[in-house]
Formats: sequence, structure tokens, C-alpha cells
Amino acid sequence: MANTVTSRSRSRWFLLRAGALVMVAVIAVALTWSAIGGIASHTGTTTVSTNHFTSPTASKSSATNDALFLSDVTEIDPVLMTYEKKFGDVALRSLLTDGSAFCAFLNRDKDLDTAMVSVAVGARHVESQSHLPMTVPTFNAIDSVALLTLCPSLESVVPSSDLTKIRELGTALAVPSN
Repeated sequence: MANTVTSRSRSRWFLLRAGALVMVAVIAVALTWSAIGGIASHTGTTTVSTNHFTSPTASKSSATNDALFLSDVTEIDPVLMTYEKKFGDVALRSLLTDGSAFCAFLNRDKDLDTAMVSVAVGARHVESQSHLPMTVPTFNAIDSVALLTLCPSLESVVPSSDLTKIRELGTALAVPSN
């Protein structure tokens, strides 16, 4: 009987902590998305710029990084290739926005898991407009390729075991590593 109570209390404790973590992530994403929405409505655009993650002196480099990101993300996840073909510009903007958002969250929080959850929660919030496939491989593809092409300077905050796998992906895609 004592083991059952201990097991139940552990389960409840775990569920409470997981629920609290999800709530914190949802609130953080909601605040971030409302801030991005406020900026977007003020400037008249909904695109998140990736320029501050790359060299500020080279917008050509940023456009090259964006093109490389889109090419690689659709290459490693066939679902995203189908998505891009079906939804065109909406898909391309969605993928670039999610990749850029991942970099922004990773830069802000310096935590890979938090950045990944934040992107997924934010994407879920706008999925009815973007039609992004809501799968784990899709988000893993977006986040991994974003780290390789849009914000490689943030690789230092990624745990070494994850970074090794991401760099192997970069080698397979022929993405230069920092």
C-alpha cells in the first residue's frame, strides 16, 4: 500500500510540474507572439527578420541563408516539401518565421528545449492560417536547419550530444559548420 501511495504522489507531482512548465511556456509564447504582433501591426509586416542573427553588414548573406534554410528544411522532411508545393508563399513565410522564431527563442532563453516548445506552441496558435504540419519531425527539421543556417552562432547553447547530431545533419546537407 505504501508503494502505491508513493507512486501516486510521484505521478501527481510529475503531472503538476509538467503542467506548470507547459503553462509557463504558453504564457511566454503568448507574450512573445503578442509582442511580435504589436511590432508587425506597427510596421505593417508579419515577417520576422533574420538579419540580426547573421552579419548585419550583409543582407545578401541573409537572403542566401534564408534560401539555404528553405532548401534544406524541405529536403530533410518530405512532408515540408509537399507543404511548400501546396501552400507556396504562405508555407515559405511560415517556415522562415518558425525558423527565425526558434533562433530568437534560443537566443533569449539559451535553452534548446524551451526554444523548441515555444516554436511549437506558437505554430499551433497560427496553424489555421499557415497550415503547417504539426509533427515532431517537422519541428525537428525546422529547428535543426535553423540552427545550422539562420543562427549558427547560437550552437554554443545546444547540449553537445544534440549538437553532434545536428552537425551530422549539416554534413549530410553539406551545410558549412562554424
